[in-house]
Amino acid sequence: MLSLVDADSGKAMQHLTKKFSMRNHRLVLSTSIMIVLTTSAGCVRHENAPAKEAELEKAAQVASEPSADNSSAPPPPGSSTPSQELLSLAYICEAGPVCDADILGANTPEEARWLLQNGYPSSELLNRLEAMSDRQLKREADRGSLAAMVNYGQRLASQGDTDAGLVYIFDATQRGSIYGYYAMSRVYGTPGLGGIVESGAYLRVAYILGDSKASDELQRRFPGLQQMEQAAIDRRASQLYQSFAHSRQPTPRP
Repeated sequence: MLSLVDADSGKAMQHLTKKFSMRNHRLVLSTSIMIVLTTSAGCVRHENAPAKEAELEKAAQVASEPSADNSSAPPPPGSSTPSQELLSLAYICEAGPVCDADILGANTPEEARWLLQNGYPSSELLNRLEAMSDRQLKREADRGSLAAMVNYGQRLASQGDTDAGLVYIFDATQRGSIYGYYAMSRVYGTPGLGGIVESGAYLRVAYILGDSKASDELQRRFPGLQQMEQAAIDRRASQLYQSFAHSRQPTPRP
């Protein structure tokens, strides 16, 4: 099970880094983000539906407007802009305990803002991205939508263009997407590419960066991990945190 040793992991990282080329364009909020007025699966609607729908309609209008250059470091925890406050409404999940296991769901406005600021798509946005053609999704990714970059990278990898797919996901992580580490884990979990250690290590990095739900995802994806496997994952994650994540300051998920 531990077929991927540190030397092979280093080669994989060097290969990805060599292939990576940062695109120097402005990040904008995707004009294709339309926040639908139905809640995501497993989440239920408030009794004051009309008021909430009005807020979501306004959020959709905000989502269609270009944002300021977002290539700098994420804002301090707890801070947000009016447009972010509106967009974060789409992440709120109202199904109680069901939400606790939902990576894309938020129990509080603070958690919703955290998801938005760290590149996580809402369930509605993820459904829209997955329904796009390759050309449409690539256009959104090239315009700078972190969620589209991650989704497009995964799609390329699933179609056999692993190198190009990893470049898109890597780009998203370097621009602040913690969600991108979930995608890295999925790609490296492909048989013959990475294995348990490499795949698990990226989820562990997401946990180190602040996403407490990444630990649960690791256990769901790889149940029954042996002690040696867990130790190898932790060692590899420590390397990735320093080299891949540049020892970024963690921002705990509320």
